[in-house]
Amino acid sequence: MNIQPLFKEQKNYNDTLSINEELDLHKLQVRKNLEFQITLGNLASETLCFNYLTPNIKHVNLTAIFNKYITCISQTLTLGIDNKYTDLIGVSINPNDYCLSDQFLNLYIDINDLIVSPSMDHYLTLFEDLLSLGLTLGFSESQIQSQFIKNLDNLGVI
Repeated sequence: MNIQPLFKEQKNYNDTLSINEELDLHKLQVRKNLEFQITLGNLASETLCFNYLTPNIKHVNLTAIFNKYITCISQTLTLGIDNKYTDLIGVSINPNDYCLSDQFLNLYIDINDLIVSPSMDHYLTLFEDLLSLGLTLGFSESQIQSQFIKNLDNLGVI
């Protein structure tokens, strides 16, 4: 997936945000990392993939899942912008044999790796695993790109 247009649109959006100027760069980055972890947890919660009790019939809201997934993409792009990983042009989208729960846990590990040892490799792994999760959830590359642009358009950024 070519993510350069997504980086560009995310940067345009980020430039419109009013950031608390009392926060130093470290505190701002810590809060963005925590925000991403919370958003990822909200997405996992929406999928109900963590349920280990006797199956009961609960239907998931695919629209809500997709919107929360797009928010995770947006926050991942912001982390890339903040860490100056915007030279990254393409990210592979590969199917994954892991169950949803394993995929979410792997994403938390990816986030931790990026926090502890920031690098383009850790960022790429995070993005690849997030896109792989999207495939598992049933979202295509074109759907992800279209919805991302649509969300920013709805915010009046584009």
